[in-house]
Amino acid sequence: MYSLGRRIAFAYGNAIILMFFSEYFFLNESPVFELLDTLKTAPVLAVPALLSFAGFYTLFTYPMLVALSRFNARSLSGLLLAGTLFGWATEGLTVPVIYEAMPVSFFFPSVGWHGLIDVLLGWYLVRLAMRKLGWALLAGVFILLGAAWGGWATWYWGPDSMAPLTPQEFAVFATVSGSFWLVGMVLADRLGRADFNASKWEIWGVGMVYLVLFVVIAMPFFPFSLFILPLIGVTFLALWRGRNQTGGATILAQLHPQRPPWRAYALVPLTPLSAALVYPLMFHANRQVPTQDIVLGLLSISALWFALALVAPFFRRTNTD
Repeated sequence: MYSLGRRIAFAYGNAIILMFFSEYFFLNESPVFELLDTLKTAPVLAVPALLSFAGFYTLFTYPMLVALSRFNARSLSGLLLAGTLFGWATEGLTVPVIYEAMPVSFFFPSVGWHGLIDVLLGWYLVRLAMRKLGWALLAGVFILLGAAWGGWATWYWGPDSMAPLTPQEFAVFATVSGSFWLVGMVLADRLGRADFNASKWEIWGVGMVYLVLFVVIAMPFFPFSLFILPLIGVTFLALWRGRNQTGGATILAQLHPQRPPWRAYALVPLTPLSAALVYPLMFHANRQVPTQDIVLGLLSISALWFALALVAPFFRRTNTD
């Protein structure tokens, strides 16, 4: 029971990190405005709202952690494949986003944002930097991340969209969501291990929940929604094929048991701070990032990388070849 509790707490910490980049760094309008409304009308309810929201993301996070552990993923390509499982769970189990513009919606945002930004950048590279870089360079990482956040927060602006956040609203939102992100990193770092030994009962139990949710969400798009199943299948096959890849530590072992020094967490607030400084510049100048160009770039990069990641394990030397 202790091991199960630790795994759930570890998964929960990882879920907070992924939720932050998926919903708040991305600036998904509905959750962001709901959070701000809660902070305005009933601030005491903001904490339980965030905690329960992260609970949903724990369900989405489980397949990624299981895949990384069971298949010994060592490369960024392997991490992208595992991260895509998280992306498909996020966009296909409680909302039908992956079915709304097939086949493009199979890849964006599941691979193009969740795989690249949530997982590779936010969940892995930022946390690896906290373990490897000195103060000055790490401070630069958090400042640049915040500047990107403040600029990207303009992506949804338009005549038919929700009203832009004011600079004051964005500063409050960035501070609160950034603080929750920090909590998630502490949990994930302090409870993490080099593996995620989920039991067969856990995997079967979570799998049954996925099956029920898939049927409910995918049914209105039947039979075209079934095309996601072979894509999921070949993703697992590629991860399985790469499980005996030679050389280097696994992704989980690169993050655990090594932990960032406590002082590294003191630099995390630089991200919401720099975001809160950049966003007003965009707001008052009425400047918006080129959303379509950025999305097209992320989609193109992720689709190509994903295809290569599927093929590469069948040509790469492994311990058993």
